[in-house]
Amino acid sequence: MRVLYAQYAANALGLVPAMVLLVDYVARGLGRGASVGAGYWVLYGVAAIAGPLVSGFAADRVGFRAAYRGALLLQGLAVALLGLSGHPLAIGVATVVLGVFSPGIVPLVLGRIQEMLPHDPAAQRASWSHATTAFALFQALGGYGYSYLFAHSHESYALIFACGAAALMLALAADFTGTRRR
Repeated sequence: MRVLYAQYAANALGLVPAMVLLVDYVARGLGRGASVGAGYWVLYGVAAIAGPLVSGFAADRVGFRAAYRGALLLQGLAVALLGLSGHPLAIGVATVVLGVFSPGIVPLVLGRIQEMLPHDPAAQRASWSHATTAFALFQALGGYGYSYLFAHSHESYALIFACGAAALMLALAADFTGTRRR
């Protein structure tokens, strides 16, 4: 379970850059203005509405572990894409992926906990509590840390997005490391 808690914490670190900087990146970083940035934020929100359904559908098809791995990979690629390309289509794709998985990651982690602790609802509740605490703590730490880093890196969006992508790739790698140990 500790690996899952660490993954979920790293997942929070990976999502924070888009949550905090997406509109600013488009509006100021790319010079497209607040209205265009707001349009991407609306796209993010619409994708978020579909997120739990998409994640649940994926988990039903391939299982929670594989769906969670896929979500980590897709999120990592999407955050990296934000840092590598200012093309409107690339930003749109990244925005949709990150919008889907911001709330969509929740049912995947809940499902993983149920898979890892079958037939033990009390342990599942306790584990979900620990996972949620880790996510919230690292989401807050990420917000403060990325703000500090952004201010002290001459507002380098690419650096912040690279850190988010690295956190997500570490979360994915941890899942494979945890598998080998068993």
